This record gives sequence, C-alpha cells and structure tokens, in this order.
Amino acid sequence: MSTKPSLVKVGVIGSSHGIKGFIKVFTEGDTLSSAKPPLTCTVEDPRGNQSTIQIDEIRPNGNHFLLKLKGFETPETVIKYRGFSLLWKRDELPKPNSDEIYTEDLVGLLAISKETNTSLEYVITQVIDNPAHPILELKPKNGEGETVLIPFLHQFVGDWNLESKTLEIIGWEQWFEV
Repeated sequence: MSTKPSLVKVGVIGSSHGIKGFIKVFTEGDTLSSAKPPLTCTVEDPRGNQSTIQIDEIRPNGNHFLLKLKGFETPETVIKYRGFSLLWKRDELPKPNSDEIYTEDLVGLLAISKETNTSLEYVITQVIDNPAHPILELKPKNGEGETVLIPFLHQFVGDWNLESKTLEIIGWEQWFEV
C-alpha cells in the first residue's frame, strides 16, 4: 500500500482573465502543457475543502496558464476559485526526471548533514508554498524542540534519496543562529 498522496498540487489559481471566464493558473512544472482537455480535476480551498471541476481549455500565457472551466462563462463566476490549489491525480502526472521530485515526496524524509552524512534527527513535515521558492518545514523526530524552516534552494539543500528516505541539508548550524 502506497503512503504517497493520491492527489498532487500542480498549481495555484489566480485571478480571472478577460471577459469570457478564463482564469489564471500558476504552476511550477509543465503538467498543464501536456494535459489534453476536456479533463476533470480537483481544486482545494485554503481551508482544505475539495471540489471537482472540468477544464475545457488550457492555454499557455506568459508565466502562467489560462483555464476555461465548464459552466463558467464570465469573470465573476470563476473568481470564486481564486487562491485555490489545483490538484492532479498522481498516476496521471508525468514521471519526474532523475534530478526532479514532486514536493509532496519530500514530506517524511529524514534530514541528514551533507557535510557529515549523519542524521540531524529532524523530519520534513511540510513543504510551504512561497512566491520565491518552496520552504521546507522540519520538526524534531522525537517531537521535542523547535521547528526549522529552510528555503528549498541548492545552496541550502543537497541531494535526496527516496529509497533511504533522506534529504541532505547544507550548513545545518546556520538555521539555529539568531
């Protein structure tokens, strides 16, 4: 039995676009560029409530995509989805390249020091969306101690290994200096 989530966040819905009911979606990958509408997917509001929508059209538009949702014909009707997450079924996603990972796969990995290759006794509990880059939330494995937030950038995070369930952290001590 898999412990991976069956739905993976592929984007965040932004504002409406134009007068025909299109809505902007900002993504970190290219999932939408390979999708063939019409298709049904899930959206989740900031409180975690989910609903299903049907996408009738997908258009690339600069740094985002435009979606046309079935039954939504005006800007006023689609705006209710602003700020919602767009979720995709894991088994319908393209397989990541060897140097890529879905951020959901990081949750549960044990942090290890890149310098010493030893356990830091912290586990990744969440990947937080941030406009600049994702942020990793790490909590002590034993439940006692402070939460640590680390930007998911190459200068702070090394390699991951899904088989050994580990993620390298670079310069671990710096996250406790205040």
